[in-house]
Amino acid sequence: MKNKTSTPKKSSTKRSSGKTKRQQRMSTQPDKDAHKSREIEILNLWEKRKVYRFSEKTSELPTYVIREMPTPVHSLSLDTLRRKIYQDIFLKYETMNGHTVAYSPLWETFPFVIEASVIKENNAKTSGNIINFRKQCRQLYSEYLKSQQQKLKRLGIFADWSSSDKTLEARYETKLFSYFDRLRDSKYLRDELRLSQWCPKCVAPLEMGKTVTSVPTEVAFSFVKFPFKDGFEELGKDAYFAVRFPISHLWEIAGTIGIGIYENSNFCLTEYDDQYLIFAERQFEKLSEMTTEDQKVPKQLTELNARQFMECTLSHPLFSLTDLPFFAIPEKIVDTITDISEKNELMDGIIPLNPAHHSLSHTIYNLMPDIRNIINTNSISSTSTTPIFDETGRFTEDADSLCGLYLYNAIQLITDELENRECLMTAKTQKINQLECQHCNGISVLRPYRHWTFSTNSHSIADEITTSPEYWEHYDENIRYDIQNKMSSVADMRISSQRQWGIPLPILRCDNCNHLITDKKILRAVRSSIRRGAEHWFRLSVDELLPTDAFCDNCHSKDFRKESTYIESHFANLLQTLDLSDFKKSTLETAISVAFVPRNAFLKWLGELSVLSVSLQLSRPSRESHPFKHLDLNEIHEAVSGTEIHDNILEEYPADVVRLIAITPDIHQLHLEDGSTEQLETSIEKHCKSYKRLQEALYEVAEEISDFKKSGNEERFALLNLRDTKVFDKLQKQDALAVSRTNQLLKQVEDAYHKRDFYKMWVSLCNFCIDDLHFYLSLCKADSSDSTQFALTSILKVLLQRLAPIIPYLAEDTHTKAFDASQSIFEEKWHEFPQIRGGNDEENEWESLKESKKSET
Repeated sequence: MKNKTSTPKKSSTKRSSGKTKRQQRMSTQPDKDAHKSREIEILNLWEKRKVYRFSEKTSELPTYVIREMPTPVHSLSLDTLRRKIYQDIFLKYETMNGHTVAYSPLWETFPFVIEASVIKENNAKTSGNIINFRKQCRQLYSEYLKSQQQKLKRLGIFADWSSSDKTLEARYETKLFSYFDRLRDSKYLRDELRLSQWCPKCVAPLEMGKTVTSVPTEVAFSFVKFPFKDGFEELGKDAYFAVRFPISHLWEIAGTIGIGIYENSNFCLTEYDDQYLIFAERQFEKLSEMTTEDQKVPKQLTELNARQFMECTLSHPLFSLTDLPFFAIPEKIVDTITDISEKNELMDGIIPLNPAHHSLSHTIYNLMPDIRNIINTNSISSTSTTPIFDETGRFTEDADSLCGLYLYNAIQLITDELENRECLMTAKTQKINQLECQHCNGISVLRPYRHWTFSTNSHSIADEITTSPEYWEHYDENIRYDIQNKMSSVADMRISSQRQWGIPLPILRCDNCNHLITDKKILRAVRSSIRRGAEHWFRLSVDELLPTDAFCDNCHSKDFRKESTYIESHFANLLQTLDLSDFKKSTLETAISVAFVPRNAFLKWLGELSVLSVSLQLSRPSRESHPFKHLDLNEIHEAVSGTEIHDNILEEYPADVVRLIAITPDIHQLHLEDGSTEQLETSIEKHCKSYKRLQEALYEVAEEISDFKKSGNEERFALLNLRDTKVFDKLQKQDALAVSRTNQLLKQVEDAYHKRDFYKMWVSLCNFCIDDLHFYLSLCKADSSDSTQFALTSILKVLLQRLAPIIPYLAEDTHTKAFDASQSIFEEKWHEFPQIRGGNDEENEWESLKESKKSET
């Protein structure tokens, strides 16, 4: 009987189909639980037996070293899964062949998602307790890393997991300090002041594209009237220059140090309430469009041009004693501006110059040296690019009467003051795109920060390398040309970031003249003070970091300040990778580097690594600086980056089946829309059916062999360990054919492996077991002679060994059932059949035998 409170069944086919799948899964729950339990047992066996023994701490030079791009810690994407499984199949195949393969997972360093999560979930304010905030980030990173590592372990992936948390160790942080100091001594670093997004509510820097979102918003506008001090005296009464501002950004007036006017703009002289107001023509049109019927519109009297303002001076509407000059912005500036919104703002005709907090002003300031010189001489600020509010969001002394007020608390005060002085005209609202902080949804503002860049082109590093034949001799010809192209096109790399979690750049500046401290004695003292890790950079005061006799070599001041700048996460990843790479080793000390990667993405990354490594080889020849010497590059397609393997997939299906998904051709074209996993699960279900049929076939053979062993004749079973051709020569005809047919399969598998076609390996092995092995088992049951049992046992052994790199759990489980072994299948030597001397048409004979048996049944 249906429960009264139950939800009525909907008629949608899709819904019905989904429920049927759930019912099927519920019916197979005991099987699933048993399977997961068996996987855990096998994992424990691998852990106990230490089947992957390689450690970086040994002096042994491995045959291969697996190289990869940094792995995200916060989610397991289809891209990551595919790369990991390809690597793992290679590792298992080669180690079972007796080779040594080194693989230490390379994890993302200081991913931004960690910092964003801590701020969002804990409502953390980074300006509060930076040490506590960084501890929270580190803790969350450790949790994510542990979870991701467990997922990969559960998928049967072998690795030196003990090296997973290296990025959190203080000594590795200190290494990044030393790398930066080495780069600082080189000619490739550039330091410049740029405007960055900043949230006054969170009191923290923001990252474009990460924590700043462009949101369409209804914004109220106003026109601020700047009184003329000099000019237009002939008008005989008050004259003002009207500048349009969003009301939420009225605080920018406090930092305005001049008025820029586009030289091709026209202006309107208007009369309004016994005052003369001058508007830019385009802004006056907007005022007319936004004014309601009951509002009074200024009356237009005549047109003016930009040249008529060049000898005029305005008074600051807030700070009456401050004069604001006019600057003409030439037409040629328009072509240098790439941002569309900035270009439209310039074409409006009026730009309140505020280089410390306004993007277009900052661009103009840097493009026009004449303006820069005049502004720096007459600026109300310490310098024209000095922010008028500090890193706590409070106005500084440069903001005169506003000093000490929080930024947004001052907006109402500014509005009231402008209205009292009759310098404010309100207008209608307008929808525009505003940048908002993703954490608090507050409006983001701009303020200057120092930005460090690694300049790849200014000193022609790439040109030096591309013209040096010695540098390329260790790369295969099939990738040499592509790497050359990538290295020659490497763009300048961002080194610094205004974040709050990461490796802080050990940068000190003179608090008096802003001069960068480069004295080697001082830098060595700083590096010594923070050698135990980055936290000491925050714990120690400037006086504790520096020697007592430290002084600025520019102005001789002894007052210094620490700069709140961090190593950008991508650059930190490059330095971390470089530290673990071959660039410090000679060619003779390095193994073959193997990578399974999307070609273009990897080569771009390798290009950045190569250019960086050459710049760090201060006294060594560039031909020894390759990050990865003897590189074997294996290309795999890149999937949709947002395609995530959710936890329910990993829990619902056998790990072996999820591994099969990773090597399925064209799986990179799979799109998962709106978080749906239906397409993925449909593909998995197909593999589940094949996997189950294979499992049944292997278990049946394992049971037969186990029964044979239990028969008590240990001597006959021990023949398995013999690799004597004579033993195989004594096999019966049907057994010799089965061994010969298996040999043909092994050649196909070996060929597919060398072509890195792991899916073809799987299909060949799976089909053989379901078809040929199952058929041969029926022959063995009819004839359990020594020859038959020996051949069957040997065939299963080699098949399981070839299956083990692809589906390790089923191979290990079957191996245990068949041979009752205490060792893992990955600990045994690779078995191969000797070539049996037979006829030239063994395959046809085998097929004929199969047909004859079918006809009998």
